[in-house]
Amino acid sequence: MSQLIIKSTKAPNLPIPTIAYSQTYQESFSNALRLYFNTLDAFTTLLGNTAGGAALRFPNGAFSQDGFTTLTNAIPNSSSTATIVVASTANFASAGTILIESELISYTGKTATTFTGITRSQYGSTGSSHSAGVYVTEAQAVPSATTALAIPYDTSDTSNQVALDPADNTKIVFAVAGYYNVQFSVQLLNATSSIDNTVFWFRKNTVDIPQTSGVVSVPSKHSGGIGASIVSWNLVVGVNAGDNIQLMMHSNSGNTVAATYPPGTSPTHPASPSVILTATFVSALY
Repeated sequence: MSQLIIKSTKAPNLPIPTIAYSQTYQESFSNALRLYFNTLDAFTTLLGNTAGGAALRFPNGAFSQDGFTTLTNAIPNSSSTATIVVASTANFASAGTILIESELISYTGKTATTFTGITRSQYGSTGSSHSAGVYVTEAQAVPSATTALAIPYDTSDTSNQVALDPADNTKIVFAVAGYYNVQFSVQLLNATSSIDNTVFWFRKNTVDIPQTSGVVSVPSKHSGGIGASIVSWNLVVGVNAGDNIQLMMHSNSGNTVAATYPPGTSPTHPASPSVILTATFVSALY
């Protein structure tokens, strides 16, 4: 399908009139106006037809946290703290938490293909052996049961005047003032034997936005594996150029994590990113 593009119009560059009547001047004058009105007609025609909205480009952005890879070398038992070798650590934080099957493992460093400084059985999960080839995904954990996490993003899926702060990947920065619809979804996992309540809310310029929080209960682990829940809602918020938005997370137990859930094979299905956030321009400020 061809792309519709609206070309901006500007006042015509009219020729300087002559003192005496000049047919050449009249023709130049008419041609300038004709070209201007042709451009104006094309502009209004695109806006006025049934696909007019397809020619408009609004400020928007879509961001996610979806690091996943595969295990290259098997992990032989539940207690080994040897370096974990994977296909790639791209899109993983320099230090953090990974999910392998139902076990959460923390690490303090990485190379292009390894995680180092390993601590097993984190956030209430149970250690086990893991075969080569299984998925390894990234998890975001709160610092503690009394400290909130500003959720980071590793991928900009789309970005037009709405972008990640290059100095702080927890902040979504708006280049154009206006009202925006900000929407998120987070994949939550709980490896403990107790239900956990998790709270989310928004901050603007590092200050909590009133009445934006919500609570979701995450089920405990069960015979089918780790407890899982997905949470999603939206916020319409006014911002000035240069303002930033953050999504905050708190776990009552300190054990629930936002984690990428790996692709499946029976049936085949794609990975579930740990977090997706979108921001779409709605209106100018009023």
